[in-house]
Amino acid sequence: MKKLITIIFISSLILFSCTSGKLVVPESEGEKLSILYADALKKTKKKDYVDAAIIFEDIERQYPYSTWSGQAQLMAAFCYLRSDMYDESLNVIDRYLALNPGSKEIDYAYYMKGMNYFNQISDVSRDQSITYVALKSFNEVINRFSNSEYANDSKEKIKIINDRLAGKELNIALQYQNDHQWIAAINRYNDIINKFGQTRYVPEALHRLVEIYLTIGINQQAEKYAATLGYNYPDSYWYKASYELINKELKSN
Repeated sequence: MKKLITIIFISSLILFSCTSGKLVVPESEGEKLSILYADALKKTKKKDYVDAAIIFEDIERQYPYSTWSGQAQLMAAFCYLRSDMYDESLNVIDRYLALNPGSKEIDYAYYMKGMNYFNQISDVSRDQSITYVALKSFNEVINRFSNSEYANDSKEKIKIINDRLAGKELNIALQYQNDHQWIAAINRYNDIINKFGQTRYVPEALHRLVEIYLTIGINQQAEKYAATLGYNYPDSYWYKASYELINKELKSN
């Protein structure tokens, strides 16, 4: 009887605690991890990316051997990327790649690496070294994971990168041309044609070669580039400009 009263008393305390919301139930590690991850996802959806990234990294540190650790790393890298915290994002990605070389989501990690560099690309008047790093990263996605869902977008990013690099080459070539450094300018323009043949800068590069060869008196070469320009870009402004230059040179002779 005394034992029964004791049990009822304890039960009533528990019931009271439950109804008053004051009962603290010990959580398992799995439950704690789940709560943390859900909180981080909630912050991500609210675009509180930095706070979310910190929680995701806490999950990685506290539960390094859990199945959620790798996913938390990827989410932390994503959140830092969205916050323009590129160094932090790249650090997490490099850690992920080192710890998860056989992951099914490794293609996404390489793609995010490329995006970190891609988002830092500056205008064509400035140094483009980081652009080459972005190009290398996206090429790695395409070459290593050709069937990945991120391969197609990597190809599109490479088109944009090549356009940017061609623009940089054109700026340098124009400077050489203005300084009458003809050989250096010719080499740069030919680099644009040969290396970045699918970019919008090719017609202008061909036209500038027409200009240079007419200037230095090698008219046959100028006509060759003008013909190439007319054949490939008949509606281009640069073809019309080259055509006028060629006609003007012929009339003067």
